[in-house]
This record gives sequence, C-alpha cells and structure tokens, in this order.
Amino acid sequence: MTLGTVYVIFKKLISLISAIMILIVGADEKNLPLPEGAEILSKNTYVLFDYQVTSQGVTNNGEYFYFSGNKHLGKADMKSGEIFLINTNAIPEELQEKGCNHIGGLSYYNGYIYAAVEDGPDYLNSFIVLYDADTLEYSGKYYALPHELHIEGVPWCAVDVERNYLYTAEWSNATVLNVFSLDDMSLVKTISLSEPIDRIQGAEMFGGKLYMSCDEENDMKRIFTLDVESGDVEVCFIRNIGKGFEAEGLTVYADENGKAVICVLDRGERRKSSNLTFYNLCN
Repeated sequence: MTLGTVYVIFKKLISLISAIMILIVGADEKNLPLPEGAEILSKNTYVLFDYQVTSQGVTNNGEYFYFSGNKHLGKADMKSGEIFLINTNAIPEELQEKGCNHIGGLSYYNGYIYAAVEDGPDYLNSFIVLYDADTLEYSGKYYALPHELHIEGVPWCAVDVERNYLYTAEWSNATVLNVFSLDDMSLVKTISLSEPIDRIQGAEMFGGKLYMSCDEENDMKRIFTLDVESGDVEVCFIRNIGKGFEAEGLTVYADENGKAVICVLDRGERRKSSNLTFYNLCN
C-alpha cells in the first residue's frame, strides 16, 4: 500500500468520524427552544481538531471567516464553512514569555486580524496582536493594553472602521466601553454604559451598533447591542443553546438584501464540538 493510498484512507476515516460526531451533537441539540427575537438560518458544527481552532473567537471580511482557539487561528470559506488554513502556534514568542496563553475574540480590518491575547489566569498582561489575514501569520505588531482597564484580561476586541476606533471592555460586569485609536492604540476615552454587561465574549460593529455575545450563567444567552455614542444597552435577542455549551465570539455580515446575519460561536465542552449559528432578527 502506497503512502498516497494510506493518506486517502486516513482522510476518509477522519471524515467518517467527523460526520458521526456531528450527528451525535445534532441529536443532543434537538428540541431546544427557538430564540426570542430572531430566527435560526443555519448552523456549522466543528469537531475534532476543527473544534480546537473554533473554540474562542470569530470575525469575517465578507469572503472568509477567521476563528481562534486558545493558541490557534483558522480561516474558513464563508460559503462552505470549511477550514482550509490553520496557524497552530499563533501567540508570538515574546508574548508567550510574558505568560500569554489565550487568544480570545477577533476583529478584521484592512487586511489584518486584530486579536485579543491575554495571560490567564493572572491577567497581568493584555494585548492586541495583529495577524496577516492572508496567511494568519503574526505581523510583528502588538499593543499592550492598560492593566487598570482590563483587570480580568481582554476576552474580545472590535474594530469600528467608521470612527477609526477599537473597543474593549472588562469581562465581568463591564460598566464602561474602552475606546482606543486604531492609529497607535492609545486610549481615547471611556464611555459609560446604561447598564452593566456581564461575561462579554465577543463583539462586532455593524450598522453603527456594537453587537455583543455574553456567556450568562444559565442556558439563556442574550445578544446585546450597544450605541457607541450614548452608551445605551439593549437586548437584541435571546437564545437557548442548551446545557454544556458556552457562548463565545460573534461576527456580523450583510445578506444579499442588506439584512444583518448575526453569527454566534458556541463551544460544547461535553461533546468537544463548536457551533457557528446564523441568525436573522425578526423585526
């Protein structure tokens, strides 16, 4: 048997195992309540190593999805959802030496992936790291964030192209939005929120609003919107993702009619799977 034949058999075996695992995961999620205020359009499920790559953050540039795992980055075709490029050791050495061990939320801008990188569980060092969106390789650029504004690390970041800003916030009971200049990542201001938001895992700007995914401590996971001028917080819609799943990152794009498609990433610890679920708002 040639090496090529062995490779083909191995690929088919992995595909079969993946298909079986996806069926099992799908059976687990049967009979979940429908979301309130939104409808589910479709869902991509990732298992095996694809799960490791898609367990934290997600963003898009209109053509590709970009995912993060704890130390990985992945790139997928938006039409098929198939991951075709992976960086398995994406945290730069100089940040690993500072204790960094976790890549969280992502945001895309101008050919770069902006990634939130932290050194949990101490959370003494939080950074925004830039990666080449074509290759997923480290660009050589990173920016340290003020520790006093990121006591529990930096689980996410979101680029606001219109205002030339990048946003972050505290993970637990955030009361302000941190606003940084995209030019040099200097702090511009903080914006007080109309109400605290707990356990923010990912966010993305769309249509002038900041959409946020939160991992609240129950099965019901709310998606919020934030007016980045006034600080007003509103519940966008509510979803039930079932027991054993953790809400992670979020990204948004416009469909052919210009309507927002909100894509939320959830990580399932029991089955070692992740879901990227696509929603349209009902109103």
